[in-house]
Amino acid sequence: MSVRQWCFVVVGSTVLASSLAAQDRDYRAELGGRGAPAAFVNAVAAQVDAAQAAGVPTGPVIDKAFEGWAKRVPAQRVVTALEQVRMRLESGRALSVAAGYAPPPEAMVAGAGEALARGLTEDDVRALIGGAPGPEAAAAGLTVAASMHAQGLERAAAVRAVQDAYGRGVEPAQLFELPSVVADLTGHGMQMGDLARRIMQGGGLPLPPMAGTGQGAGRPGQVPPGPGGQQQGTGKQQRRQ
Repeated sequence: MSVRQWCFVVVGSTVLASSLAAQDRDYRAELGGRGAPAAFVNAVAAQVDAAQAAGVPTGPVIDKAFEGWAKRVPAQRVVTALEQVRMRLESGRALSVAAGYAPPPEAMVAGAGEALARGLTEDDVRALIGGAPGPEAAAAGLTVAASMHAQGLERAAAVRAVQDAYGRGVEPAQLFELPSVVADLTGHGMQMGDLARRIMQGGGLPLPPMAGTGQGAGRPGQVPPGPGGQQQGTGKQQRRQ
């Protein structure tokens, strides 16, 4: 596995949550207990300290260090990957602040860093944060769009699908079901390219069960309505000043 493949490994939303919690671990002792040499532990600590100084979550950096050590990735490649994770988190924080969240929630910063890692652009991140009805939805939307893109859905279509869900009143918890909807539709024979075109033409995705407004909900596997068949809307952002 190349360092590029390792750096961009696909993870689920539960991994994002564990990343935020990981910063409370005694990672130095745990790495040492797993046989990591002091030089490696100190190099990891330097990246963790830099993340903390920059005001970004340290959990994703710590998790990547454990992942690299467990996979026996060479130490210098691990440290390089940790630096890349930290820099993406710093970019995510800057984009969140520019969108009006000061200070930004850690989940939003982690979601933005994850989105950048999976190939979304800074413009995509801005759009997903700026179009969200609140910080929780923004954090979820960033992770979900990145996950759908990792499934093979064209980047712009993944972003548009989340934006459509925002407008249709999907709650943050239900946003995490959208990758399953994509998997089910393609599992029933819809080509990913056709699905992307349908989304970009206004067809959208079926809403996951128990969507916030209950409007337009569909079962996984149900073909989305045609272009223009979904209701659009915008939510007023709740900024943290």
